[in-house]
Amino acid sequence: MKTDYQLTSERLLLRPYKNADLLDLLDAIRHSQQSLTPWLPWCHAQYSQHDAHEWIHASQQNWVYDISYEFAIFERSTEAFLGSTSLSNLSELANSAELGYWIRSSAQRQGYAKEACQAIAQFAFETVGLTRIEIVTHTGNLASQRTALATKARFECTARNRIITQAGPIDGLLFSLIPSDIARYLPPPDLSPNN
Repeated sequence: MKTDYQLTSERLLLRPYKNADLLDLLDAIRHSQQSLTPWLPWCHAQYSQHDAHEWIHASQQNWVYDISYEFAIFERSTEAFLGSTSLSNLSELANSAELGYWIRSSAQRQGYAKEACQAIAQFAFETVGLTRIEIVTHTGNLASQRTALATKARFECTARNRIITQAGPIDGLLFSLIPSDIARYLPPPDLSPNN
């Protein structure tokens, strides 16, 4: 897969990570630990510049070898770094992937996660050619659950032992999107006659 993709929405620009994003990524993680750490075990007080560098490098390799697709999220008007979204755990057998997302604390509750998820879902179905996306949330992560529902994902079940934590496997809530779902939030085609 090419690594020069750019996705745009009304307020956002999404693109693969570049080395130049390191300090923005690190700053967002350091200022968002309180809201992210309960759900993302890699987000911890010791997260370092080295960790950010290693993650960006791994993300770039993931794109080259079609392992997963991570996007940095920016506000279009200010170019401010807002967070990250990704398609991971790609399954050729099920033609599916898992959609993940996080938004820095200072930009939460503004609809950015929903907007980013809609953009990456369109990419998943129209560019990658997937037929199913799964969103798995912790049972207590109400913000992530609200985002999944706002993206028009359908709640399917409480999946037992679906999330692996340091303390062992725990249940997760499973939501799904299929291509017909995204038609519900894409703008209608312009059918006006040409003048």
